Amino acid sequence: MEKTRLLALLLVVALAAPFLHAGLPATGDVVLRLKDAQQRPVANATVTLEYTSTDPILGELHKTDVVASDAFGIAQQTIDADLNTPVKITIEYNLLSESMDLSAWSGGTDRFVNLALSDFSVRVIDSDGNPLSNVPLRVATERANFTAAVNATGYRIFSQYYNGISYDVFAEYGASDISVQLTPDGKLHTIQVPTYTIEVRTFNEQGHSVLSEMNLTYSAVGTVTKRTAGIDGLFTQIPEGNATITIGHNNQTITDTFYVNASVIHSYTFDETAPTISRPWVIPEKPVPENEVQVAANVTDEGIYAAGMPPVVNLIPPVLLNYSLDGINWQTANMFPQPPDNRTYVARLAGFPANSLVRYVVIAHDSANNYVLSPQYTFNTFVNETGDHNVPGPDILQMLLPYWWIPAIAILAAIAYSIKKRFF
Repeated sequence: MEKTRLLALLLVVALAAPFLHAGLPATGDVVLRLKDAQQRPVANATVTLEYTSTDPILGELHKTDVVASDAFGIAQQTIDADLNTPVKITIEYNLLSESMDLSAWSGGTDRFVNLALSDFSVRVIDSDGNPLSNVPLRVATERANFTAAVNATGYRIFSQYYNGISYDVFAEYGASDISVQLTPDGKLHTIQVPTYTIEVRTFNEQGHSVLSEMNLTYSAVGTVTKRTAGIDGLFTQIPEGNATITIGHNNQTITDTFYVNASVIHSYTFDETAPTISRPWVIPEKPVPENEVQVAANVTDEGIYAAGMPPVVNLIPPVLLNYSLDGINWQTANMFPQPPDNRTYVARLAGFPANSLVRYVVIAHDSANNYVLSPQYTFNTFVNETGDHNVPGPDILQMLLPYWWIPAIAILAAIAYSIKKRFF
């Protein structure tokens, strides 16, 4: 009887032993040697191990260990997992996420793992095939999006990326993004960005080239400003979008904003010459004391490409009349353009007392802010005993000044005649 019980007990223990042993943890190393599609080691890959370990006190525990592969592509982790239980391994690197199972843990494993990782390269060039430097890249995939940039020579190498999906690579240069679709295949892929050339020429109002300083500001990789100087400025690799040119010549500045979508020539004209003021005239010719007097003059801005005269703005014209009764205290009156050609400017002055001598000058500026001041002129309201006006008349010396060359020629002729008579 005792023998029978002993045999029965041994049989139960023998049958239960595998199950009792299965719940016991076994310690061992998981060693994974990671290789890409070209059999190169994959460094810095993230390896996650998930497994079950039974603790005598805490019972069954679900553990997760995370380890990174080293420079040789080796990911090694010591785990304490239940025997014959699966160990799930997930490997993540550059959009790749690959899972594998150690179906029955037996205390250690060492294996090679080939990953679907390959290289690809991107080059960004302009319309002429020249590299564009430091251009930002935006990469869009079904798994994730990320950004990068080409280097100073226009290249970017993407090393060991998951080759099981498509990549849309956008070059962010200017107003529009140009893209290429690819899969990591070890090849060079080129993105050609449409770029344009802007030529800037500067002239004066006579059509002659002039030296100037030119600044062109546009959006490419951020906001870019290019500078040059001369009579002709050439700006290259300009992408589509808004651009602003600022040109300086002497004390003048021209600013122009335009949209770039083609290679073009922009010409700009600097008006360097002040307007021309004719000899003024008075209406009436013999002003009557205490009556209104009009002073008129023709004002023009000469030159084929002259800036022209500004319009009247807020009742302020570009031509003024300064006048004085004593030559010390001066007053200002506006001179307004008269139709049909608007070249004649007229100022209306209130009447002056009898026997007044009025001095006046005309001041004008054009649209380029060139100023001119006329000589000083006079009119009077002199009245003699018979009631005639303008006696003794205008300043005789001032009237004769424009004809100074007549007596000069007479004097030279007299000197020449004296020399001839004396020596010949």
